[in-house]
Amino acid sequence: MSSILPGVLCLIVVLAVIGAVGFVVALKMGVIVHQATKPTHLDTGNYTLDQGREVRPEEEKRARLPYDGA
Repeated sequence: MSSILPGVLCLIVVLAVIGAVGFVVALKMGVIVHQATKPTHLDTGNYTLDQGREVRPEEEKRARLPYDGA
């Protein structure tokens, strides 16, 4: 009877460790799935053309560049 007790205790410890590792893995997988199912960020800002740079035709841009002589 006394020779069975250490084997049973070892088996209980091994099962407890396996259960704890399984719980941690399941918890991490749950966090990963939860983060993956979150919606992406949608920018709902109200932007106008006045907030951006002024758009000019290509000819005006070339005319403002200094002539390099090449």
